[in-house]
Amino acid sequence: MQFTRRSILTMGSAAMAMGAMGGFPHLARAAGSIVATTYPGSFDEAFKAVVGPALAKASGGGGVTFSPLLNVDQIGKIQASRNAPPFDVVLFDEGPLIPAIEADILEKFPADKSKSYADIPEAFRDPRGYAPVLTVQLIGIAYNPKKIKTPPTSWEDLWKPEYKGRVGITGMGSSLGTAFMVEIAKMHGGSETNIEPAFEAMKKLLPNVGAIAPSPGALAALFQQGEIDIAFNYFNNVALLAAKGVDIAFAKPKTGAVVIRASAQIVKNNQNPKLVLDYLDTVMSTEVQKGLEATPWVMMPTNKKVSLTGANLTVARSVDDLVASNVLLDWTKFQKLRGEWITRFNKDVKV
Repeated sequence: MQFTRRSILTMGSAAMAMGAMGGFPHLARAAGSIVATTYPGSFDEAFKAVVGPALAKASGGGGVTFSPLLNVDQIGKIQASRNAPPFDVVLFDEGPLIPAIEADILEKFPADKSKSYADIPEAFRDPRGYAPVLTVQLIGIAYNPKKIKTPPTSWEDLWKPEYKGRVGITGMGSSLGTAFMVEIAKMHGGSETNIEPAFEAMKKLLPNVGAIAPSPGALAALFQQGEIDIAFNYFNNVALLAAKGVDIAFAKPKTGAVVIRASAQIVKNNQNPKLVLDYLDTVMSTEVQKGLEATPWVMMPTNKKVSLTGANLTVARSVDDLVASNVLLDWTKFQKLRGEWITRFNKDVKV
């Protein structure tokens, strides 16, 4: 499918409309199976390729149906059906995890029953008792090295006049879009709670914007379609496409890339508690985290027994180095503001 400005906007509007109207159907569970959310794009591909088969092996045949969904859509779907939730395990970045806990839709993690928890460092354990961080994502600048010969060095490069009509962005419904806007605000005198400067900067960026994608995965795919030459995106999305032969590369801004910590959480009233724990243990296991870290997935591990290899070594020597040399946002400061920000972004940022 060829992505155009109109098709991207239509897809995004349709997805938001379906979420608002409860249009995402419950996924049927086979006996001995659970439903787990992922993120659209490379994250979903990696979990289907690595985690699904590993769970079947570790649990003696247990299955999982993956449902790619953005963070903002998950909480409402569960709240609408608390007694029979559509998902058993949900994937949350650190920001959306805050309202999910407040909505009382999650169970705490039974660490004493876990086989893999001991291999997760303290830095990635939740002090409130919820499931630990499973992977660390890195946000930087994706670009087409055949069109852009000199690697970008700053977020400000997206505003260069030579990129008119060639910049791709995604909305603030994703953690990717929100993190980008916060960084732009800070760059122009704002803060994690004042992103007015970012909205002003977006007005100046619009002539350069060729497409607004509905998700980080769709944003990465625009490079494959030749629609854009530069965008902000997750490192693993970029690495996956590069491994497939797409003309795409990753640059870390001089101010540091943004680190996003993601965890898979247990939904209250889930249909199979034992298989849910098997699923989480499987994702945290050394074998599976090695599989997710390897090419083409290049997902950052949190299991201390797993070392960085291949493409991951181009951005960090280790997970500790990744955290120390980049940007960690305090989502507790602005998570409650995101609803208003998303509404404003969807209204004001159009091409």
